[in-house]
Amino acid sequence: MKNKPLILTLAALVLLAGIYGVMTLTQKEPEEKDETVTGGQYVLSDIDPMTIMSLKYTMNGVDFDFKYTVNGWLVRGSEDYPLDQSLIETMVNSLCAVTSDRLLTSDRSSFADYGLDPASIHVEMEDSGGVKYAYNIGNKNPTTSKFYFNVDGSDDLYTVPTLIGRSFANYPTLASLLKLPSFPAASMSTTSLVTITRGEKTTEIVHMPDGDDSCYSSDYKWFLRSGSDLLPLSEDRLSNFLSVLSGLGFQEGADFSDDPAVLAKYGLNDDYYTVSISYESASRGEVTDTFYLGEGEDGKTYGRLADSNVIGTIINKFDFFGFDYETYKADDLFKMPIDSVDQMTVLLNDSRYVIKLDRTTSTDSEGKETTVTDYALNGDGEVSGDAIVSFFNTLRDIVPE
Repeated sequence: MKNKPLILTLAALVLLAGIYGVMTLTQKEPEEKDETVTGGQYVLSDIDPMTIMSLKYTMNGVDFDFKYTVNGWLVRGSEDYPLDQSLIETMVNSLCAVTSDRLLTSDRSSFADYGLDPASIHVEMEDSGGVKYAYNIGNKNPTTSKFYFNVDGSDDLYTVPTLIGRSFANYPTLASLLKLPSFPAASMSTTSLVTITRGEKTTEIVHMPDGDDSCYSSDYKWFLRSGSDLLPLSEDRLSNFLSVLSGLGFQEGADFSDDPAVLAKYGLNDDYYTVSISYESASRGEVTDTFYLGEGEDGKTYGRLADSNVIGTIINKFDFFGFDYETYKADDLFKMPIDSVDQMTVLLNDSRYVIKLDRTTSTDSEGKETTVTDYALNGDGEVSGDAIVSFFNTLRDIVPE
């Protein structure tokens, strides 16, 4: 009986070991704590954007300096520069509420690898109370498209949403922040006259809703004025040209200046197109708007409105605006209806044929008019009217190659 306590003790140890083993096998492994998340997000700025009165930033070695006034955001020192207010407001708003879900590192020695030493973009803001804020924006992560970010003076490096970096990175020059004016909102249905001048050559494209008496058919509505003559134009072809004019717009801002030396850089000081469009505006009535188109030193097309010093790029090639009658003339040889013809002369080899059409109109007892046409060839009596009409319609269907 002396060995029994020992046996019981061993049994207890075995039982405890089994229980521990079961607990070890069934208990979930503890998760590793994510040290990059605190309360769900890092709040890196929380500022009322309405209080910000100054915005400065440096990007690619270029300094930008803006101030807020009763007239909105202005370029400090160039207050007449037409800024796109929405772009500056987006910059300010994006920096006033910066949050991050990832603290990447607190090791400043690695900042250069992320475009933060020196910073790709360094931004400073000041509010109405004189409080200053400074931030650094680095490179964009090629996988997530997020930007690397640092609160100036801190050793912490975060990733922040794309919008924050893009608000600045997409506008690397002052010209890219220009408020771009609109070109004339004309259309083919509202335009009455287009004048294009380059050097000593002036082209006038005229719309005449009722046609013109000098033309043999009222079907023609658009003409090229050539001295005192009006040359009919193909409406289908012309519509493409006028659609481009009515749809013109700046691709991006290039400059803001009326300095002849600056204009020359964009082909707008000499040998440029002056385009004037007269049209019916829904809000202004009959108006004429004028703009200029030039070919820059880089081969691009640039535009400027007559009442603006804003210069911007145009997508169309410069040579497109050189109107050529051979390109836009009417496809058919003539549109004259046979009812308006009194005589036709046809030269065939060495023979000359003269076809005369003689019309007689009578009115019956009910007042209804009837017109009968007699056809005569070379004065030798009547010929088949159906044959003459068929011949005439064949001529109308001829289209130049």
